[in-house]
Amino acid sequence: MVPVDTTDRIVPFARMLRRAVLRCCPLCGDRRAWFDGWFAQGESCVRCGLRRTRGVDGHELGSLTIALVVNVSLVIAAVGIAVALTVPDVPVLKLYVILASAAVVFPLATWPLTHTVWMAIDLRVRPLDPDEPGDPTADRLGA
Repeated sequence: MVPVDTTDRIVPFARMLRRAVLRCCPLCGDRRAWFDGWFAQGESCVRCGLRRTRGVDGHELGSLTIALVVNVSLVIAAVGIAVALTVPDVPVLKLYVILASAAVVFPLATWPLTHTVWMAIDLRVRPLDPDEPGDPTADRLGA
């Protein structure tokens, strides 16, 4: 087997994270990444071919963990702000209804972002193997 030069397959972590927060493929920057819709996912990036799970069982546990941390933090911050703004007469029932709704909306809004952010972190921790699909030189966005 001929050794493959992987130096052209390294993308700076800050760039990967910026792309991921914008719901783009962290490797090549394609806006569609591996999403077929807001919730529907394909198997790989439509431009560079990076596989969504990178061939690892349980890969989505990382995005689940990020989703849990982000969404619980958002709800706790919303509770703190709401209570601070309404002291001393805190409308408990109204806040309960609003924050319960937010606890449903936040995960729906952040779901795809947690997958792309996790992929950026995973690529940082486990760089691409020479035989793994994914071509950051397919970057035509300059993101």
